[in-house]
Amino acid sequence: MQTLLIQLTDSNAYKVLHDLEEKKMIRIVKEKKYTSYALPGEPITDEEFREWVKESENSPIISIEEAKRRWELKKKKLLNNID
Repeated sequence: MQTLLIQLTDSNAYKVLHDLEEKKMIRIVKEKKYTSYALPGEPITDEEFREWVKESENSPIISIEEAKRRWELKKKKLLNNID
């Protein structure tokens, strides 16, 4: 089983997905399992923002070279998933 997060940009898209769910081809998961501030969505609260900053400040620090190296690896994985 694979989980896919999608953003619907057309009002008819939900109906099409709902039809697939009725045919038992997909299951629509209503609750979020994670939050990514990189994706469009509902605005975060001040408290959520403060928590995000606090988590960031407590995260380990890496060099820019290491960050670039990690990004290159992640980018390759993402691009391979698109093909």
